[in-house]
Amino acid sequence: MIGLVAALQVTGAIPAQDAAEDEVGNPRVVSPAECQVEPRAVTEIAQILHLDADGVPAPLYRTITAPLGEFADPATKLSINETTRELLACFNAGDIPRATALMTEQGITRAYWGLTIDQTAREATKARLSGPPQPRPVAGQLRLITVTDTSFLPDGRVAAFVVLNDPLLPPPGPETLLVYFAHRDGLWLLDDWVDFTIIPASSEATPAP
Repeated sequence: MIGLVAALQVTGAIPAQDAAEDEVGNPRVVSPAECQVEPRAVTEIAQILHLDADGVPAPLYRTITAPLGEFADPATKLSINETTRELLACFNAGDIPRATALMTEQGITRAYWGLTIDQTAREATKARLSGPPQPRPVAGQLRLITVTDTSFLPDGRVAAFVVLNDPLLPPPGPETLLVYFAHRDGLWLLDDWVDFTIIPASSEATPAP
């Protein structure tokens, strides 16, 4: 299971050094309060994830071809930065309806397929969607380090390298992802990604209720 999918599902103890760090404040932590986007309808999420059917399959392995594309203009870079930050805020808030409002349908199935792997998981996901968001503990919230090398791709999407840190998942320290965004209704939405960090098999998360 790739790192970002695990990050959306995992819960666990907070390392002592991270808890101490947050006592004095960490500017890289993305506050759940920044998750302000209008939420996607729960019925639409359930339909996209086939929660009343057989769920969605695991994604195919992704590869990249260099060079990625042409450098993006400042306005596009700003939009990508804002989408990335608010998306991480929604992950930290545990707010699936708002997080999915910042994704394409492909992005939704890519991010949350692990919550549909069997009937028990699908029922738990429906219950989770019908209840209040379950935010991460403060010391376990995702940290955004940087968004860099934003570029236009030949297929019309935009790609950017996103470096983040998830204190709840090994290995410790920064994790790099190449994130793809697609333009929909005036917004850049998460569409796909390639994760360059190998997550040990023993750390794979099972779907959380």
